Amino acid sequence: MIRTELIQQIRNYFTLEELACPHTVAYFGSRAWGFFRQDYLETLLFIRRHFGVPMYCNVEGHRQRGTRCNLCKIVAAEEKPYVSAHVLWCAGDFTFSGFTAEEIRSEIKGIEHLLPYPIRLEKNVSWVHLDTSAYCQTGEITEFEV
Repeated sequence: MIRTELIQQIRNYFTLEELACPHTVAYFGSRAWGFFRQDYLETLLFIRRHFGVPMYCNVEGHRQRGTRCNLCKIVAAEEKPYVSAHVLWCAGDFTFSGFTAEEIRSEIKGIEHLLPYPIRLEKNVSWVHLDTSAYCQTGEITEFEV
């Protein structure tokens, strides 16, 4: 998909502030859309359209569930290299209106053959971590635990 069209379409469902850390949004403004990986945006758009319900990332006091920069507390507190998909602009931690995280993960596994790109899902958490990082991917869906 052409990137400008993709960003226009994703903006029908998410604001930049919902997906990116406040430091990056404050500094770069709308130019920050350019940092997101194409595979992540296409996958996010597919998932949002498939479920047809609101998905929430950075909301209600949660400001580090989307992308993270070097100023974010989670990253700044690390003493070892922090190369999470969140800092690579291809991850988010989501809640879905009307569904539990486990219900969403189960449904995503049922449609893995339809996904535009391989994804990783975090296991045993109360949110849906979704990323398109190639790190340790073994198939269409790779599950991991932190």
